[in-house]
Amino acid sequence: GYITFWNSTVQKSYTLSYDHATGIKSRHGEELVAGQLQSGDLVQVTFQKDTKKCKNIWLDDTAAVTEQVRNFSINHAAHTMEIGGEQYTLPDGCAVLSQGKVLTLMDINTVDTLRVTRVDHSIESIVITNGHGYVRLLGAEAFEGGWVEFGQSIIKKVEKDMLLVIPEGSYDMLISHGSNVGTKQVEVQANEEVQVDVSDLAQEENKKGGIVFTISPSSAYLTIDGTDTDYSEVVYLPYGIHQMTCKAEGYKTITQYIKVGDEMANINIEMEAGSDDTDASSVSSNTVTASSSGYQVYIDAPQGGELYVDGKYIGLIPTSFDKKSGSYTVSIRKNGYITRSYSLQVDDSEKDVHYSFSELESSTAAIDASAAAAEAALAGMQ
Repeated sequence: GYITFWNSTVQKSYTLSYDHATGIKSRHGEELVAGQLQSGDLVQVTFQKDTKKCKNIWLDDTAAVTEQVRNFSINHAAHTMEIGGEQYTLPDGCAVLSQGKVLTLMDINTVDTLRVTRVDHSIESIVITNGHGYVRLLGAEAFEGGWVEFGQSIIKKVEKDMLLVIPEGSYDMLISHGSNVGTKQVEVQANEEVQVDVSDLAQEENKKGGIVFTISPSSAYLTIDGTDTDYSEVVYLPYGIHQMTCKAEGYKTITQYIKVGDEMANINIEMEAGSDDTDASSVSSNTVTASSSGYQVYIDAPQGGELYVDGKYIGLIPTSFDKKSGSYTVSIRKNGYITRSYSLQVDDSEKDVHYSFSELESSTAAIDASAAAAEAALAGMQ
């Protein structure tokens, strides 16, 4: 019988009651019930000031809603967001929501799936509809320097003590390094950490897949993992990720990563005429290409938390890492607390930068809060 609203103009929230007499209508004037409203909807409200009771709720007919937003980037400095090549403004009153909680723009990770509500080119609300969790690899010493893959888009190099930020969902995780290769079924839940022991995979029999390469021009040279490769016959490679380079005089060099995961596959390559420039494709979605500036990014709080940058363990906070311009995913973890991730954009200014983040929420407190909310909801139904 209550709805909490966020007034984006004055940037304050307030809670109003509603009942069967409250008029709720869609953008097209159709009658709705409260259960059809969604977090992040843009509405116009009239209410009785003394009783704080809703009289009418209308879905704003000027608002446009885009579901399943994945191809996006946020420029925190410019207060803009790019979605599918189109740029939008992010006003101060833009609401960021997830699982009933109010978050900040920095809480949005590039692997999240969003529901975006906007008016013209101004974004009014962002709801994280599919968030992210964390995967920690155990017993992965034999795979360090190799690759781990979740689905088609998340491919990371295996490093010591890494913590991976992965979209929530079910995966057949593939991990490989040289002759060691294997898969594990992994279930990732939002804001939770799952530990995956891969030590038993190091002893699995090495699997290989055959690849038939068709390359134009036929005079092109092929190297795989830095080794010259004769592609006139089927090329057999261990399951996993391999780096492929094609070179030919008068054509642009192609360097990219290929995945071997089937007994037999075909790869067709049409090289583009032009100067011999390398077109490198990285397997990491968070690659930083600038060289080290000699300056540092300092993380000052919360103290005692484990700091991970793009999955790589840095140290206990307060700590720092080399400053390179680009986008980073910063994760903070501590036993007994809920792990948090933030998106950072580091510029190329010649100075150190400092960041402090809020204290982590106790996992016990979060469970207690959920139980209290459920208990309150049941009491309201009785």
